[in-house]
Amino acid sequence: MNAERDEDAQLFHTSPRPDPLRCRQASYPIVVPVEARYADMDVNGHLNNLALESLHENARATMNSRAAPGIYRRGRRSLRLVAAQNVVHFLAEAHWPATIHAGVGVGRLGNTSYVASSALFVDGACLSVCDTVLVAVADDGRPISIPEDMRTALSALTLGRRE
Repeated sequence: MNAERDEDAQLFHTSPRPDPLRCRQASYPIVVPVEARYADMDVNGHLNNLALESLHENARATMNSRAAPGIYRRGRRSLRLVAAQNVVHFLAEAHWPATIHAGVGVGRLGNTSYVASSALFVDGACLSVCDTVLVAVADDGRPISIPEDMRTALSALTLGRRE
């Protein structure tokens, strides 16, 4: 019976709560203000978790376009990025209207992938943190090494550094 319980435990995984430093806006090299939209509210009157996740996604795109200018231009894209994992911790509620500060940086940089780490803040309070593993892939979907110029730019955007 214990063997079954141990086996079952491996089927489920939760991520530990984020390091408190992740909840400090100063930890992020890029911080951009974003106005919450009225449409982002749910029936409970607070900003919906999916709306917050879309702000994390936009922060990632902002960082990616700074690290690899032109990465999102149709027909001229030289590199594809795919999300292999996305973990979001929702820590506090926010209400409309609000100015949200989206902070983003590189949590880890590997050969073919990196972790885009972001957080959302309202009046200095951390609403949520997100870690997304992004993998560089070739046209056939196989992982490829991150180009050196992009790697250099991403290295300058690691958490704890400021632009």
